[in-house]
Amino acid sequence: MSVVWCLNELASLHWRCWGDEWVVFDVGSGQTHQMDTLTAATLLTLEASAGDIDQLVSRIANELTVPDDRELSNAVQGVLERLAATGLIESTLQ
Repeated sequence: MSVVWCLNELASLHWRCWGDEWVVFDVGSGQTHQMDTLTAATLLTLEASAGDIDQLVSRIANELTVPDDRELSNAVQGVLERLAATGLIESTLQ
């Protein structure tokens, strides 16, 4: 069994970016979130499609043109946990 991450079905996101600063407004919760590039890339990746940690890290590495390595995987895992705490994403076992 693996953990699959996905966008919360109640989330409806509207994005703005200024350089390396990202802001997303979630219509579902009425909250605005400021985030860095890695967090934004992770959430944008999940907005496109769900995936397990390996799939997400691979897609994020490709998008950001950075190495697909353990360091990125650890960073993305932390981002996923923070995003889940905000209610923007959720995980399921598959």
